[in-house]
Parts: sequence; structure tokens; C-alpha cells
Amino acid sequence: YELLLKDNDFDILLSSAETEEPCPAPPKHYTELGCKPIKDEGHRCPNRYECPELTDRDGQKCYFNGNIYEPGTGLSKTDQELVSCSPACRCNNKTSPASFTCASIDCPEFFGRKEDCIYQYEKGQCCSSGAPVCGEDKIEQLAECYFEGEQYREGQKMYPTEESCYSCHCQKGFDNSTVVGNPHCQEVNCGIELRSSERLARGCIPVYFGNDRCCPISWRCPEDKDTVIVEGRRGADEVTDPKMQCKFGKLTMGVGDSISSEDKCVSCKCTVPPMPHCIQSREC
Repeated sequence: YELLLKDNDFDILLSSAETEEPCPAPPKHYTELGCKPIKDEGHRCPNRYECPELTDRDGQKCYFNGNIYEPGTGLSKTDQELVSCSPACRCNNKTSPASFTCASIDCPEFFGRKEDCIYQYEKGQCCSSGAPVCGEDKIEQLAECYFEGEQYREGQKMYPTEESCYSCHCQKGFDNSTVVGNPHCQEVNCGIELRSSERLARGCIPVYFGNDRCCPISWRCPEDKDTVIVEGRRGADEVTDPKMQCKFGKLTMGVGDSISSEDKCVSCKCTVPPMPHCIQSREC
């Protein structure tokens, strides 16, 4: 639609794209699992996603970032850079299902960190690279970045407040007007497939803190005693489009339905099919 505004003697025509709110970001697990957003007729934003069949995957292989790994093989260079703080990841089929085994990492700057120094970080690397820049004279030669009211120097990491699942690096030419799409910022990879393949295979769903924008804090797995709490505006026997349903264990849920829970701080709902997910309240 179009909106006509009067401004003195001028007519201002605004398209719907300029007046409508942007679509919400997809839940983090949909992004990392490679789920495809679907906008059915009449919907401006995705109202469901098409996801890989997580419970039917080959249990002898590992899956990450849309790629399939045979036992004994390591992550590709591109995939490894996504989880740079979990180095040397290899597919291990000694577990059921197969899962990745990664090394632990201790960055040198974690030990005996020097004061009055700026450690130099680069995109795609967990630890600082090269020697830190030390001394007031040398630090003042580094480029400055101003971001969310704070001053940073070239090489430093910056963590946005609003886009909390991104990290940015102060570099020459840094544009502080945007985070998403900024070449000096990258989305945090939670390593959901890397660390939670067994839970995914069991049909468990992620639990987020406050909202679903960043990494899960835990998982909710199906139990025999689980029941569906039907959303009030829909009858329990009303037929729902199968594409607009969530599956959790033996349960089938419509949009808005919840999973019974003894924990009042955690709410698990079918918000955007096909997977329900849980939110732990910030108030608890």
C-alpha cells in the first residue's frame, strides 16, 4: 500500500516498504541449521521455515553449516573460521550419533595481560594476532572508532548492545551507523550443530534467555508427560494446516500453542513452525 502525507504545499508519497517495521530476525537455530524462510500468500514476513530433517540424519556422519562430514574429517577452512574459538574440529563416529570433537584454546593474552596495550584482533580469529601495540605514543597512531558512545582503537573488539549476537572489529573506515551488513562486523556462530548434534537428533529444542536472537543457554527435551496447552482462540479439535504446525516429541502444536511445564520461568511455544522453542524470562 501507499501512504499520502501533506506537508505544506507538497504531497509526500511513502511506500509500504518505508513505513512498515522490518521483519523480525529468524530464531538463531533456524539460521544455523540452514532453514529456508517461507512467506505464504498474504504474509509480508516469513510465517514458517523449511528445515532439514534433523531426526532422520545419517548417524555415522556429522553436519555443519550445510555441509556433511565423513568420520575422521575436519572442518573446511571456511567452516572452521566460523567457530575459531573451537579449533581442530573433526567428525567422530565413536558417539551416537556422530559428533564433532574440537580442541580447547587458551589465547596467550589470557595470561599476564599487559596494561596500557591494545591487542590486535582480526575477523575470523579467536586470539589476538602479532604483538600488542603498547605505549601512549604508539596507541595514538592507531585509528579511532566511536561506537555506541564508547571510543575504541584499531584492532579492538566491539560488542553491540542492540545486535547482541554480532561482534565488530575497530578498523580504519569503520562505519558505526549499522551493524548488520557491516564488513567489519560478523554474526556470532553459536555452534549449535557443532556441540548439540545429539540433542537435535533426540528432537530437543533450544532454550533462550530473554529472546531468540543469540545463542541458546540450554535445551528442552521431550518427556512422556508433556502435553499441549492450546492457545485460547483455537479449539483443541480444530484442523490446522500441517505446514503451520510444530512437532515436539509425540506432540503436534498449532501456532501459539505451548508445552506444559513445571518451570514458570521458561515458556516453550510454537511461534514460527516447524520447531517450537523456549524463552527463559529475564525476570527470573
